[in-house]
Amino acid sequence: MRTVLVVILLALAVTSAVFGQNFGRSAHAKDPGPRPNPSSAIPNPLPGLNKNEAALFNESLLRVSELEGSCDTCAQQPQGVPPIDPDPTNPFSPLALVNSAGMSPVFNADQCFICHFQPAIGGSTPARSPAATIAHRLGGTNTVPSFEEPDGAFREVRFKFHPDGTRDGGVHSLFTLQGRSDTPGCTLEQPDFDKAVRDRNIAFRIPLQLFGLGLIESIQDSAILSNMHSNRQEKQILGISGHPNMVPNNGTVSRFGWKAQNGSITIFAGEAYNVEMGISNDEFPMGRSEDPHCNVVYEPFDIPRTEETLYNDPLKIMPAWLMFAEFMRFVDAPRPVPLTPSAEHGKRLFNTVGCAMCHTPSFQTAGTANPQTAREEIGPHSVALRGQTVNLYSDLLVHHMGSTLADNIVQGNAGPDEFRTTPLWGLGQRLFFLHDGRTDDLNVAIQDHFSRRFSDGGDNPAKDSHSFSYEPSEANFVIERFNYLPDADRQAIFDFLRSL
Repeated sequence: MRTVLVVILLALAVTSAVFGQNFGRSAHAKDPGPRPNPSSAIPNPLPGLNKNEAALFNESLLRVSELEGSCDTCAQQPQGVPPIDPDPTNPFSPLALVNSAGMSPVFNADQCFICHFQPAIGGSTPARSPAATIAHRLGGTNTVPSFEEPDGAFREVRFKFHPDGTRDGGVHSLFTLQGRSDTPGCTLEQPDFDKAVRDRNIAFRIPLQLFGLGLIESIQDSAILSNMHSNRQEKQILGISGHPNMVPNNGTVSRFGWKAQNGSITIFAGEAYNVEMGISNDEFPMGRSEDPHCNVVYEPFDIPRTEETLYNDPLKIMPAWLMFAEFMRFVDAPRPVPLTPSAEHGKRLFNTVGCAMCHTPSFQTAGTANPQTAREEIGPHSVALRGQTVNLYSDLLVHHMGSTLADNIVQGNAGPDEFRTTPLWGLGQRLFFLHDGRTDDLNVAIQDHFSRRFSDGGDNPAKDSHSFSYEPSEANFVIERFNYLPDADRQAIFDFLRSL
């Protein structure tokens, strides 16, 4: 049976390589668009949390909602309580009143969920970019970069190379504290983004959804590596390989971020506070700028709290960045909707076309809820994370995607055209697709997985003189087979994806 399947796959791959590109772009099948957002912007916790874990999750909602300022004496309302001026759509959201501190002179955002808010707290980039709000908060005199479109995805930026030609790859903060009332006298200039755009030295990233990350963290390395070695013959025929991005210090599988560059939720959280909001912490103890006219915070700033009232409260002693990690660990995964007949058909096609070779439908976490022997005491510490099916639709590996997706950024052993297989759960309510948010059309996102050798990069906003050097995308055969399907079958796949 396996031999027959391989022969069928090979025949389909050859056929699609010849005929596939006559389809796809001119297809009548279309993305049905995102499902409506939930009635509440407050996300659900994982089912099965114990009382203390639930209390940590509720406290984490307050922490990720804090609106950051630059100094301890600038708070406009008390910390750790629901705000005086709540946004009617979200009772945790301060619209304007700062209730936290710690921002260093450079940052991308001043609140966790100002970027992670679609379709709820912890989601991806919202429908309207918050860039202008962040740029001018408290009288800030920042210029909103040209690539931050009001109705587009909110983007952070990385520069590919330093002026001397050596690799850069780091995040260059969008904004500074210039002109703000909480840091009078700060005149620190923003990077020259216009020059970076002209020189094609810029790459974009949009916020990832944070839902279900505790479940992803709980997948054992052995399960990821076993899945990598499965279906070898079929993957080889389709041109699919993939490899893990590894944590260099301990050799474990790294799995968080667009290039799987972070090995744990904790590192992910500490980096986010430091890089995105400029807040130094236990993981990243120095601010990203120490300009003497703008830097008015302690370093490290966000550390375990020793003030008497906070130290003696178990929910308040932990620093905010670590509470952000608890939020990601205990927030529930996206839940799919019941499948229509078309979506049910699309689910089957998703597998037979080959999409599931990279977008692995599910993994299982180790452990049992109530271990009876010492040998059964494995898996996550939290009972809610043990023995769970994780329907993420990702193999958590990085793959060569060719010039159409390449951003020419190297992170760990993820190369300039390599990206982690993005988990598809929650896709039904996402507004923007791909790492740079270049499109809101699911079909464009699928087609951009295709890239021939010697391509110029197509619609890739990060294409540059290196584009012609990349090998073909590992997804080429699968995309060609998708394009060769009849309209109704392609529509069924769209309907299935929007059910996730």
